[in-house]
Amino acid sequence: MSLPLDLRIQRALRAGVRAFWLRTTEEDRAIALCEALIEPLGWPVHTWSAASGVDRDGEPHPLGDLLHQLSRARPPALWLLLDGAPHAHDLHAQRALREIAQRRSGPAVVILSPLPPPDLPELRDFSLPLPDQDALLHALHALGPRLEPEHPGATAAITAAAPELARLALGLPERVLERLTAEALLDRTPDPSALIAAIAAQKPEALGDSGLLERLDPVAPELLGGLHHLKHWLARRALALRPEARAAAIPTPRGLLLVGVQGCGKSLAARVCAAALGLPLLRLDPGRLFGGTVGESEHNLRRVTELAERLAPLVLWIDEIDKGLAGADAARSDGGAAARVVGGFLTWLQERSRPVFVVATANRLDHLPPELLRRGRLDEVFFVDLPDAAARAAILQIHLLITPARELSALPPLADPPQAFLDHAARADGYSGAELAAALIEARLDAFAEARPLAAADFERALAATIPLSRACAGEISALRAWATGAARRA
Repeated sequence: MSLPLDLRIQRALRAGVRAFWLRTTEEDRAIALCEALIEPLGWPVHTWSAASGVDRDGEPHPLGDLLHQLSRARPPALWLLLDGAPHAHDLHAQRALREIAQRRSGPAVVILSPLPPPDLPELRDFSLPLPDQDALLHALHALGPRLEPEHPGATAAITAAAPELARLALGLPERVLERLTAEALLDRTPDPSALIAAIAAQKPEALGDSGLLERLDPVAPELLGGLHHLKHWLARRALALRPEARAAAIPTPRGLLLVGVQGCGKSLAARVCAAALGLPLLRLDPGRLFGGTVGESEHNLRRVTELAERLAPLVLWIDEIDKGLAGADAARSDGGAAARVVGGFLTWLQERSRPVFVVATANRLDHLPPELLRRGRLDEVFFVDLPDAAARAAILQIHLLITPARELSALPPLADPPQAFLDHAARADGYSGAELAAALIEARLDAFAEARPLAAADFERALAATIPLSRACAGEISALRAWATGAARRA
């Protein structure tokens, strides 16, 4: 296990390292960390910024001149340069920085910047990790009393919501979490559930958007017909997201792969996963990762995975992963970019530490790398088969009754009792949910064209005119079912 950042910097200082680049967007945390780690060494700590000068004396001190002086100074000290990044490529400043870095005694400098460092071999490069759940919890408990004078009740509300807020805010800097919490209290009476909802809604905007991920609304489980085993599994996995689960040594759920027949609800099930787990949903089309310039594809993958981890906890739906990963092992003219992206993606699936629940959907197996099916990357593989009679009736009931009632607040008139329609669906062996929904739309159009209520006979005729995929692609579906018998759980 690697040492904490403060101990690594402290050991490097003791070993004679004199120049550091500390990548961070949190100056306050970085300064506090540096001040704490240098205390056992007994060194003085100084700061420099372009606006405030040395130790906030307000006098102009050009960075190049300061570094030149430090390169010749003897007493040990730690200098924190808050605006050093824009000057690090200046030849005068860069030369002085290298001379400091090449020494093994005297003052040490730490440049705090969100940018990557210049290419100097002597410069040690570190990154300040974002606060973990315990650090965020501590920050929230300290925030309540500070907000209490302007927002009576803030302390009680924040304290009650703190465990869930800390989990939800993973990936946010402390200052951003404090700002979002204060903003949430401006428009509403302090309430734990309102605070949790506000942070969940504002977190994606606070972190920005990569343009590669699409935000979608989750879908309630009752709007997914059938797939009872999957729904039960999700309800049990949702327990692992409770704050108490950590104390019971229950790990965060990692995700699942949905493989099955086209049109049988894999995409809808992915959106149901987010609702069942109570998490926001992002969709990734893996084809978007691949760019035309050298290194662009790998860069896009890093952007997506970093943003997903910072937005966590969430559900990341990777749609039609079999198409996005197709051809990774074949000879291609992309210089191996596809293989590197697939390899990087599989590594991230294995090593990710943030609560990103991955839902991958696929129609074909021959394009999937075998490593994807290995346990540890995902929790389970589910096979989504054609619906049985009960599932077909449940699917039609959703499209015939439940969805219109939600969207229109009133059911369109029917010429026959609903059960007559459901009986036709139950007898439509081999039809997928998508085919049942399409047949119902066709039947509604026929009735609408004749200015009369929808009849069960309209739906029956529309079904008869449909050639289901189970007939058109019988061989492929049989092969898929044969694979699923020993390799996947039935959804």
